[in-house]
Amino acid sequence: MKTTACIALSLYFTGSGLVLADTRNGNDFALFFSEAKNRQEQADLFNDAKGNPHYFRYLQIMEIDESNPRAVAITAFEPASLMDVSFIVTKRHSLAKLMEDPRSQQGHAIAITGVVKSIKDKTITVSPLIVRHKDVLQPSRGKEMFYEIDASGTFYSYTGGKRPVSLTYQDRDLLQFRDEILQSKGKQGWTEFLEQKIAERKKERAAKAKAYKEKVKQDRVNEQANKPEPLDK
Repeated sequence: MKTTACIALSLYFTGSGLVLADTRNGNDFALFFSEAKNRQEQADLFNDAKGNPHYFRYLQIMEIDESNPRAVAITAFEPASLMDVSFIVTKRHSLAKLMEDPRSQQGHAIAITGVVKSIKDKTITVSPLIVRHKDVLQPSRGKEMFYEIDASGTFYSYTGGKRPVSLTYQDRDLLQFRDEILQSKGKQGWTEFLEQKIAERKKERAAKAKAYKEKVKQDRVNEQANKPEPLDK
C-alpha cells in the first residue's frame, strides 16, 4: 500500500512538470522558518525548500471555499510554527478524500504533500499538492507540543493590530471567527475582538476558580464539623 502511494505521488509530481525530489517534513520546515533569527536566514530556508515536496500533518482547516466544484481553496493552521498553509485542491483523488465521511470542514484536520511555492505574511503557499488523508489535530501522547500539555500555552499570535495579542490553546475555538471579523472589521477589529473575548473568559475562569476554592474550603469545614467526637477511653 505504501509503495503504491509513493508511486502515485511520484507520478503526480513528475506529471505536473516538476523535478522529482525526496519528500521533506513540512512541519519542521514551517517551524524552522518561524524561528529564523533574521530575514536572511528565512530566505536561505525558503530557497532550500522552494520547488520541493513537503509532507504537512496536523493541518487544521481554518477557511474552506467550496464554491467551485472542481477546486476547493483551503487555508489551514500549522500548529508547530503558528503559520498558515494555503492551497487549492484540484485533483480528483484529493477532492474525493475531502468528501469522505466525515466530510472535511472548518476545524477538521488533514495531511497533505505539496510543493512549497511561496511565503508571505506568515502564510506558506503550496502548489501542486495531494491530500494524503484525514488527520488529527495534534501528535499522539508522548510527542506533544507545549501548548497541548499546558492549556495556558500560546497557541496563536496576531500582530496585525495596534497591539499584539495571543491565544492560549484553551481559547483556540475563537479562531473560527477570524475570517468573518477580519472581513467586516479589519485587522484592528480582529485584535479588539480577541482582547475582549480573552478578558471575558479570564474573568469567568477566575470566578469559577474562586468559587471552587471556596467550595473546597467549606467542604473541609463541614467535614470537620460532622466528624464524630472520639470516644473516651
